Amino acid sequence: MKISYAPTSAEVRRQRKEEYLARYPIEVQLEALTEAAQGRPEKLNSLLQGLSDIRDSLPFSKEEMI
Repeated sequence: MKISYAPTSAEVRRQRKEEYLARYPIEVQLEALTEAAQGRPEKLNSLLQGLSDIRDSLPFSKEEMI
């Protein structure tokens, strides 16, 4: 018998939040938003891609998505 562990949605959200802040501290996020508002979206695009990568690496359990 194979036993596997699937984290709860709350655990995934907590892990994602920790990873978001570890990779992109608030100061980095604010800088990206400020530069995008000034017409320079490169840092914001990079930030958004990084956040997407984190979401892909920490998916929600398929059982909880039903």
